[in-house]
Amino acid sequence: MIDVRNLYKNFGKLQVLNAVSVKVEKGEKVVIIGPSGSGKSTLLRCMNLLEQPTYGEVWIDDRLITPVDPYLHREVIVQSNTFKRLYAIHKQTFRGSESELEDWLIQYIKRDDLLKRIEGKAYNNAIKSIKDASFVNINKARQHIGMVFQHFNLFNNKTVLENLMLAPLTLKLLTKEQAEEKARNLLSRIGLADKADVYPSTLSGGQKQRIAIVRALAMNPQCMLFDEPTSALDPEMVREVLQLMKELADDGMTMVIVTHEMKFAKEVATRVIFMDDGQIQEEGTPQQIFDNPQSPRLKEFLSQVL
Repeated sequence: MIDVRNLYKNFGKLQVLNAVSVKVEKGEKVVIIGPSGSGKSTLLRCMNLLEQPTYGEVWIDDRLITPVDPYLHREVIVQSNTFKRLYAIHKQTFRGSESELEDWLIQYIKRDDLLKRIEGKAYNNAIKSIKDASFVNINKARQHIGMVFQHFNLFNNKTVLENLMLAPLTLKLLTKEQAEEKARNLLSRIGLADKADVYPSTLSGGQKQRIAIVRALAMNPQCMLFDEPTSALDPEMVREVLQLMKELADDGMTMVIVTHEMKFAKEVATRVIFMDDGQIQEEGTPQQIFDNPQSPRLKEFLSQVL
């Protein structure tokens, strides 16, 4: 459902993500753990382009939401003038088969970022054909991906009901009557039907976060992204938010969750990803990650947080 391919993200000279690739299948509950500054939240935000990757591609339901990265498409490289010129230079002296020469040239072109030079018509047409066949506008893609943040991001000048109705009405996905009915049903689901007409400033942190979650659900998303949804909550409010997330998981929702809640990760995840220093260091089932970690860095991290 979400396919992240060779993602890099730089903030100036600071490299936050370094060649990250991960695929999330429909129905999976992928939990991303790791120390602060490891790139977890940046990876999550790149999945729906709240952060624009420096290099690499993001695909959602086989549709490309980032610009085409030519280095991820072999056919683009071999049609470039750079490749053709280098092939002509080396084909007489290279000791190996034609396919080995081709592989070597592709790696050489990637390594030295040679496609940034001016390329010819064949190269540009190859990129255009991929974009024409696969690209989808991010605003359309976001209609199928819900996002829940650390700090709720509710509109304080609107009532709870208005917060839930805003996106479906703005995008003209529902009539006002349909949007209100759905919003009230969602509030009833989380036991906050009596809060429909109040403003967010009157709510507890746990109530705000549960409303933020059902606000995302009002769009009927196919996947939910959670960026440390309990980190801004008092400890006694964490449980009610995690319970709602568990219910979503039990309902079959595809979920990608950045969290420091290790017990929750053990109970909910179908796959756990451990990140450090901008890279995926280890991934596997909760049993593999928590009970049988392989890398020294993961062992050190778990010894500190468990």
